[in-house]
Amino acid sequence: MRHAKARVLIIGAGSLLAIGTIVVVSLRGDQAITCKPNGSSQTVCRIDEPNVKQLSTDYRQVAFHAGDTVTVSAGGCVQTGGSGATWKRYVNPSGSNSNRMYWGTISIPGATQGVVRVSDVVGRQLTVPSGIADANLFLRLGYIDDGYGDNGYYSHDDGTENQCKGSVNAFVVLTINHPAGTTTTSTCGGTTGNSPLDLVWTDCDPNGFPKNPRWRYQVDHNGQVPPAPSVLCASGFGASCTSWPLTNDSGFWCGPHRNWFAVTYESPIDWEAKSTAGTDDDYNYRLFPLHNEGILTHQNLTTNGLEVEFDSDETIDHFTSPLWTKFHSLVDSNNTAAQAQVKSKTAVVTGLLGLDCGHPDCSSELHPAYAMAVNMDDSNLTDDTWGVFARNWGDEGFCGSDQHNLPLNDLKLQIPWLPGASSVIVLPATQFYVFANSGSNASVSSPQITYATGQGVLIDFSLPDPTAQLGVEGEVHLQWTLPAGVRRTTVVSRSPATATKPETEKPEARMAALLSQMTAPQTQAFRTRLQATAVSRTALSRPKLPLRPATAVAALPRPPRLAKPLAGQSARDPRMVQKSESLRVSLCEAYKDAVPGHPSACLATNPRAQ
Repeated sequence: MRHAKARVLIIGAGSLLAIGTIVVVSLRGDQAITCKPNGSSQTVCRIDEPNVKQLSTDYRQVAFHAGDTVTVSAGGCVQTGGSGATWKRYVNPSGSNSNRMYWGTISIPGATQGVVRVSDVVGRQLTVPSGIADANLFLRLGYIDDGYGDNGYYSHDDGTENQCKGSVNAFVVLTINHPAGTTTTSTCGGTTGNSPLDLVWTDCDPNGFPKNPRWRYQVDHNGQVPPAPSVLCASGFGASCTSWPLTNDSGFWCGPHRNWFAVTYESPIDWEAKSTAGTDDDYNYRLFPLHNEGILTHQNLTTNGLEVEFDSDETIDHFTSPLWTKFHSLVDSNNTAAQAQVKSKTAVVTGLLGLDCGHPDCSSELHPAYAMAVNMDDSNLTDDTWGVFARNWGDEGFCGSDQHNLPLNDLKLQIPWLPGASSVIVLPATQFYVFANSGSNASVSSPQITYATGQGVLIDFSLPDPTAQLGVEGEVHLQWTLPAGVRRTTVVSRSPATATKPETEKPEARMAALLSQMTAPQTQAFRTRLQATAVSRTALSRPKLPLRPATAVAALPRPPRLAKPLAGQSARDPRMVQKSESLRVSLCEAYKDAVPGHPSACLATNPRAQ
């Protein structure tokens, strides 16, 4: 019988084993799994702190192919819970009951005889046979115990019979040799850890950012959408919720945003609506990943996709390309028509993944969107039209006060290959323009387009420093060649619970309702004050960039392997602070220092009111 024992979590502590010596380093959740090429035909994958809280865990980031030979090494120790010294070796534990539990397991399809003890394969050369679909060729690790709730890597002790004295946390290393004539696997996977709101991904976008990452909860529960964060993270966003060091951004009226890092999703998308002017003026889309990647359940047990937001004041209000200008006008004049135009179209969006906890549900979103390619018109594949933009900066709207700068200048977007197409031409109607949220005169280069049959159309944007707040927007026109009868329309199946609908509980919606309740004199006072305190902008010419010739290649470049995901660098944005202050002063004046629902907004004791 296991006896519960009070323990203190040690966050961020741990150690790694280097060949020939033990090197103690800070062990972070974003370093839990790495797969790196070692020469032209070998990949080395390392899993630190394999999941010991359940019988089996899929590690799809570690992929195999027929003919691969795999050598396994492993070691370290695990907290098995109970009373006294309870750590045990992961590979070959000793002590009471160690003959039947307290050890790690491994499965490599076809190479191991099903699920076996890690100790049975350490040092052996395993061969992956042919005849197994690549989709099933990934690593599974597990752990054998009679209870899993108190297992983990906390409260280090010397272990049963001192077997873990001076040891490190458990690890598994796989050296994968690929057959002669083949190259290193292109798998670009990773994870931030084993907590329910850690992220797991098996692929990367052209920037090396995680592509279509899933929550660890989804991996551990056969793709099930996680419960609302209020359920998963009832005790707060600590190590029991996610291993990633989250950053926060709040505004005067609402927040916080809890942010991870830059990711890319490719999925069907819907246009939702523009937020009310005077709140954040955000453009709001909804992504519907085909396997619910990144989605969370709302408190009412519904789901509603993954929201995409970007502030129109710093983006589309400054776009001048014909396609975006037309869509901008449509949103302002007939939002229903805008929704009909962008309904279940394909989109690729790179943005800062986070939870907007200004919403009661702490819903997941990409905010800000850094780069986007959305299919605006696919009715004629001799002119398949995509709206695109790219930048390396952006705010989080009404419930934020910061700019979130990406520390890079080269940002890539890849339009996916049209299934069944035999070729593509980038049409001369393709065009790009500079847009600005500043008076910077920094130079901006025209993007380079490269395409490869069967892979896609890669757009490579060269951007100035993010503090310049310059970006590139435009439209890409493609002509696809398909054999007769090949094209099929993709039908996106959704239950009524996942239908796109405005969220009435969004802070922006509540503020919009507050604005709509003002009397005519109050509205006039509000507009006068808002206009008087509005942030002035320096006009900047927005030249049409010269179109560079598109280049056909046999294969697009492989994604770079980043040491860890790229988080935005946050800095207070004086414009966002001023805009929020303008709204506060305007509402206090309109409502004579008694703003409904915000009793302290106008009090002298409020630091912002002094």
